[in-house]
Formats: sequence, structure tokens, C-alpha cells
Amino acid sequence: MANTDVTLGSTRKTTLSNQERAQGFTHKYTIKYTDIDEGSGSSDTVTVSLGDTPTDFIISKAMINVTTAFAGTGALVIEVGTDGDPNNFITSVTVMTAGPTISAIGAAPVTLAGTFAIASDALEALFTNSSSGSPSALTAGEMDIYLEMHSANDVG
Repeated sequence: MANTDVTLGSTRKTTLSNQERAQGFTHKYTIKYTDIDEGSGSSDTVTVSLGDTPTDFIISKAMINVTTAFAGTGALVIEVGTDGDPNNFITSVTVMTAGPTISAIGAAPVTLAGTFAIASDALEALFTNSSSGSPSALTAGEMDIYLEMHSANDVG
């Protein structure tokens, strides 16, 4: 098993406008299959660095929306969290099927109970190939990760 580290480009990171925030999300990250088509083993992983949180941050909501199902490998799942806790926000969800993934507060696969820290932390998405094929065999796929993320320094 090998892991490949990838950094998501700034053009795929968006701070949502006030109108777009109607559902409570503040940040969007778009990942395409060409961002993660690395490795050659059937149990390889790809870690996508999304960027850093602000200091004194609060993340209270997370969602993924697979807009185009990933294809070309046997099975591929995503976890979203921080470098110290890769499944802190979203735990092991397939990206082989199109559609959104969100659930009730605290229920798997999405944790919405609230995450906070006084120091900045590195956000990441961890893709794990768990059967035949490999991430390098991907031929299609695109998804968005949405977070509700605030700096406590900006509140009140």
C-alpha cells in the first residue's frame, strides 16, 4: 500500500458568497478524478491537502456531493478531516455513486457535532482504494466538499 500526497489548487477552493451560504456552508472544495489518479496498487491511498483552518476555528457542518460518480477502479471511499484525524468530519463514504452525503448531527458517516481548536489545523481528504484497480485507473469523477467553518475571532 502506498500513499500519494496531493495539494488542491487554489482555483478549486471557494469561500461561498452570502447568498450561497443559505444552507449554512461557508467553504467549498472541488476534487476531480485527475487530482487523485495516482498510485498503482489496489489498496493505495491519496491524501488531498485542502488548506488550513483559521486559528480559533469552529467547523460545525460537513457534506460531500459527488456530482459525477468516480469510475475506473473497483472501490473508492473518501474521509474528510484534519491531518491528525482524517475522518473527523466525514467517515468512509463511497465516491463511486453520484449524490450528496449528509446526515443528522453526530450520525455516521458525517459528524456535525462541532469541531474546534485554538490553533490552525490542516484540512485533508483521504481517498482509499479498497479492491481491484487503483486510483491511477480512474476515468471519471468529480465531487464537492462543503464545510461550515468559522474563525471564533470573527464572531461577536
